[in-house]
Amino acid sequence: MAVSDWSALLAEMETAKRRLAAHDRDGLWRHESRRPPAAPERIAEIATVTHCPVDPEYADFLRHADGWPAVLQDIDLFGTGDYGSDAYMEAEELVRVIEDEAEIKRGEGFSRLIPIGASRTDIDILVMPCMAESKRPAEIIWLAGGEVERYRTFSEFFRGMIAENHAEADALA
Repeated sequence: MAVSDWSALLAEMETAKRRLAAHDRDGLWRHESRRPPAAPERIAEIATVTHCPVDPEYADFLRHADGWPAVLQDIDLFGTGDYGSDAYMEAEELVRVIEDEAEIKRGEGFSRLIPIGASRTDIDILVMPCMAESKRPAEIIWLAGGEVERYRTFSEFFRGMIAENHAEADALA
């Protein structure tokens, strides 16, 4: 994905988030902004924590926004500082529990699921398969007890989160 594409997608998400905040008169959700871009060496450190290559699209996103707290409702999209944190460790444990209890369709060439985001108050978790081949885009799977949604790529996932925020704004309007 080109730099200009992320600029446009981030602007679309910011518009969706502002719209949602304007309609959230009861203060149901946190409304936070994306974090500033991550340094390349910080992105490389993710692989040290996860023991998995960083998906190229996710890495490109992090070069533009180092995570997004409350990207949807109370689900935080992790940035470089979240890997190794208590939130990450809790998400990893939740993934292990879900993997034991739910049937999750596994694609070819991945060994385990890596958390890239999680709810602060619920069981929603965003995971990415650890891909043996880092040049192939990784799917993003939204789990909440079982599989909620599956996205072919990180950019498709991000577009899905933009749509979810608009839908939430519509529901609150």
